[in-house]
Amino acid sequence: MNEMTASDMLRDPLIRQMLRADRISLASFATLLDTASRRQASRAVENAAPRPTAPEARTGEALSAV
Repeated sequence: MNEMTASDMLRDPLIRQMLRADRISLASFATLLDTASRRQASRAVENAAPRPTAPEARTGEALSAV
């Protein structure tokens, strides 16, 4: 089974039934999913390994063509 997208979750009948039972609006759940997605993306960027700089940027010289 593939992971569900946020859109899939908002359309899923079982999830909608659980939201109704817990008295959580669809809009509130959509906001929760969006916030969680943005936080996860932000953390991924923060935890990404730094990109090495180009050799010419480090030495101030251009590489010679061989």
